[in-house]
Amino acid sequence: MGIFDIINIPLGYLFRYIYLLVQNYGWTLVLFTVITKAVLLPLTLKQQKSMQQMQLIQPRMQELQKKYQYDKEKLNQETMKLYQENKINPMGGCLPLLIQFPILIALYNIIRNPLTYVVQLGKHGLPSIGDVHNALVSLGSTAQLHDQIKIAADMSHYADGLAQAFPGVDMLQIDFTFFGLNLSQTPSFSVLSPLLIIPILAGLTTFLQSWLTTKLNSQSKNTQNAGDAANSMRMMTYFFPLMTVFFSVSLPAGLGFYWTLSNIIQIIQQVVMTKFFPAKAPEEPAPKHYREREAERRKK
Repeated sequence: MGIFDIINIPLGYLFRYIYLLVQNYGWTLVLFTVITKAVLLPLTLKQQKSMQQMQLIQPRMQELQKKYQYDKEKLNQETMKLYQENKINPMGGCLPLLIQFPILIALYNIIRNPLTYVVQLGKHGLPSIGDVHNALVSLGSTAQLHDQIKIAADMSHYADGLAQAFPGVDMLQIDFTFFGLNLSQTPSFSVLSPLLIIPILAGLTTFLQSWLTTKLNSQSKNTQNAGDAANSMRMMTYFFPLMTVFFSVSLPAGLGFYWTLSNIIQIIQQVVMTKFFPAKAPEEPAPKHYREREAERRKK
């Protein structure tokens, strides 16, 4: 078992049960994405809320950095005090992301390897992936052993031949067509095809998500001293969509379709979170009484 199989296997069973229920690969991806996003929603909300709170205290953080720029120890003390006053965990935005990362890897593995986690070849008395691949090649398939999506698609195409090669064995057949699109095929800009709409949508939704994140962040900061961060966000806004398009035309369309769905749900989450759960700006500390100021002066 691989390190991610602890997550891959149960999610693979979920994908399999959804497909058996709806009998459509595209709608299976839709429901699968919605369910996994719903499971991750509490972590996503916690991460976004933590990021909002961190952005709101940036002006005060910059004041502290300017005030104690030559006293790092005092700066660290005052920074931790600022976090405590506003009930902010500086790791609050990172920890949910670290938890989500292996789950996202698992989702990719399941979609990329349907024979292992959905059809479950090699288990329950089913032939191995290698045996099925050899049988398909003898029937005329050109699928490579490492390309599980292509093999899964050819299993449906050569279903009668496989039934003769493995008599009495009932293997799940996946139909990758969705509204006339074959999600097992790889889009290419060298050939005009309706499949090209998937990498285009994947790139557009990635751009929209990045642009929305940048816009919300700039609204939350309300400061002119965040130029470097803003420039980095702008670069990501244009770089990530291009990378998404590149990967979407290099991999089967099902992966680009999943990425598009994931982006759309993420955009909806961001809008809802910002509108209905806005971060509260930290209250300015009340002015100290002159006796407190005098006591502090004497201590110094």
